[in-house]
Amino acid sequence: MRLPVLNWKRLGFLLFALLPLSLFARETVSPVRAPESFVLLGGIAELRDDVYSGDINVAGEFAPCNCFSVYGDFAYRLVSYEWNTKAHDQIHERVNLQVNGLNESYLGIKLMPFSFAGVDVNWRLPPREGSRVNRFYRIGVTPYGLYDVSRNMTLGAAVEYFTFLEERNFQPGDELGVKGSFSWKILWDPDDYSGWKLDYVLLYRWRIQESRNLNLNKPYQKMDDLERGFRIRVDAAHYFSVFRNSLGVALFYEMNRGHLFGMETGHTLGLYAKFLFL
Repeated sequence: MRLPVLNWKRLGFLLFALLPLSLFARETVSPVRAPESFVLLGGIAELRDDVYSGDINVAGEFAPCNCFSVYGDFAYRLVSYEWNTKAHDQIHERVNLQVNGLNESYLGIKLMPFSFAGVDVNWRLPPREGSRVNRFYRIGVTPYGLYDVSRNMTLGAAVEYFTFLEERNFQPGDELGVKGSFSWKILWDPDDYSGWKLDYVLLYRWRIQESRNLNLNKPYQKMDDLERGFRIRVDAAHYFSVFRNSLGVALFYEMNRGHLFGMETGHTLGLYAKFLFL
């Protein structure tokens, strides 16, 4: 296994970029990837539960070797509006939720002792003014594997386990998930790391325990909130060779909520630039 030379200037730049942003984020459905070094900046438009939101997204990862990395995925919510319509009464209502500011934060590490398998350990911090949901600390462990079908095609698979920390006598139930990803490079120049890249991700997640309200007597603590659903994401990116590294510009679509036997869905559309340190 080849270990690249540690670049202290690169490390300092990434830490400086991530330090002031380490308090906020939103979860993204990313493909299964080996450790790599990059910085990312993008914009996100989201529709979920009749709420329209806009975020600025920042992410970064630093890999001193191809077997270890530290990363964060961050966002700042600019605006959030709810639109309600009653067809029969012809009542239309737009409500400014006044939700803007720091969103959730996701920090983690990747360990990949084998060229085909590793583990991702991550931590979610609650949001501040940028969200009214997911207000619990969450710890996740994700074993994953990668398989190179060809020089330009990679398959990934992962199993997720999440547990939550109790807060204000509420204990959210643990969750499991399975994820598969497909990455395909088209008209690709491996020397310059330039060309087109298509990523496709399918995630299925379910809550395996009911959440509990510990403020109530034991027979009444369960909150009857078992649920399951899937999320899908597609990224289309073009990478250019820049100063012996690579800069990608991408457009993505994500179904951020879905049910196998229902019509309830949520949608996310985004544009981002990603600078890869080679």
